[in-house]
Order: sequence, then structure tokens, then C-alpha cells
Amino acid sequence: MRAYKSIFKLRFINSLQYRTAAIAGVLTQVAFGLMYLMLYRAFYSQGNIPDNFDYNQMASYVWLQQMFFIYFATFDRNKEIISQIEQGNICYEIVRPINLYTNWFCTVYAEKTSKTLLRFVPVLLVAALLPAGWGIGLPSSIWSFGLFIINMILGGILTVALSLVCYCLLFQTMSSLGVFSIFSTIASLLSGKLIPIPLTPVWFQNLLNYFPFRYTNDLPFRTYTGSISLNESLIQTLIQLAWTVLFVVLGNIYLKHNLKKVEVQGG
Repeated sequence: MRAYKSIFKLRFINSLQYRTAAIAGVLTQVAFGLMYLMLYRAFYSQGNIPDNFDYNQMASYVWLQQMFFIYFATFDRNKEIISQIEQGNICYEIVRPINLYTNWFCTVYAEKTSKTLLRFVPVLLVAALLPAGWGIGLPSSIWSFGLFIINMILGGILTVALSLVCYCLLFQTMSSLGVFSIFSTIASLLSGKLIPIPLTPVWFQNLLNYFPFRYTNDLPFRTYTGSISLNESLIQTLIQLAWTVLFVVLGNIYLKHNLKKVEVQGG
């Protein structure tokens, strides 16, 4: 366990050094946040107001998406892990006395967390200073905020677990471009990143309950805004936990299966 803590700490500190990228990310998230708000304001002005998702809730939802954009990003690829698989450097990782899946998990999660911290506070300050209807509001209740924190932790773990499945697929495809492009497109649509799920048709919302993607970023944000009741949020949290455990276990099994058959430089 101490080794994994060291890996997490090292990756976390290394990622904090990229301040220029963080500044660019903050400006991008603020610009996109304002753009989405203007777009949805036009949509709402036509009387298209979904149940349990008024404009203030939508504004908070949008800003939460921008604050935690990189935390739930599915397109973000770790070049070092990809290089290990594609160039055969995985052989050095296999002989180390640590679990490779946990090593990769700590690496990816640490990078996501550190990058998020660099962007979170500036975007939050901007969103908090904006007038009502444009900025982020307070959580619907203290209980909603507590569940929101739990959902955020589980959602981040689930996002990493899903992305590690893509890394495992590289043992078969040997190319990260296609795998991550397809995965990112599907995940963005089904998780509510492209269009907030409450703004989609009811049949589509019901369909998404059978996939793990909405339990990454949609569930935490709707819990925060009060778009769903506490009872429903609690039930959805249990489902989120089940998806998280499932993909962590499957990812471990899949990676071990690949390592048994891996060939390094034809050996």
C-alpha cells in the first residue's frame, strides 16, 4: 500500500507543475461555460423547461461540468502507459513486485485530481461572482452536498476504471487513437457532457440507466442541484457503487488475462 501511495503522490506533484496548461484550461472552461449558458438560455426562453431542472439548476449543472471537466474527461490519455504497451516497455513493469492495474490506476487518478485542482478554484470564483441565473448556486441541502461528495469520488474512480479498460484493449489493437476516440465519443454522449441528460427525451434518459456513463458526471451534478430527490439519489449512488466495483474487478481480470498472453518484441 505504501508503494501505491508513493506513486499517487509522485504523479500528483508532477502534474501540478503544468501551470500554463492549467491557465489555458481555466480560460477555456469559462468561455465554454458562458457559451453553453447562452445557448440553453435561448432554449429555455422558448418555454422548453424540463421538470425538476429549472434554469438556475441548469446553470449550476453547467458550471460544475466546467469545474470538473478534466476529472471526468474520457479523452485524456496517459502517454507513458500507452508507450509501455505499444513499444514493449511493459516488460519492465511486469517484473516489479506491485500490481500493474493498481499502479496504472493510481497514476491516472493522481493526474486527473491534480489537473482538476488547478482549474477548480479559478472557475468556481468566476461562477460564484456571476449574477443569479448565470452563476453557480448553493447545493439544494446539506444532505445533497454530502451525497454529491460521495458521488464525485465514486464517479472519478468509475471514470478511471472505464478508461483502464481502453488501455487493456491496446494489447489487441496496438493503437490508442481508434480505441480512445470511439470510447470518448460514446462516453460524452451517454454521460451528459454533450447535452445535459435532463434536456434529452424521457425514453433516452431511461435508456441511459442501463449504462455506466451517466453515473460518472451526471449523477453528482444532479444530486448537487436537487434535480433528483434524495431517495432517488441514494438509490442511484448504490447503483453507481455497483458499476464502480464491477469495472474495477473486470479491469483487473482483463489486464491479468492480457499479461498472460503478452509478447514483447516477439519474445
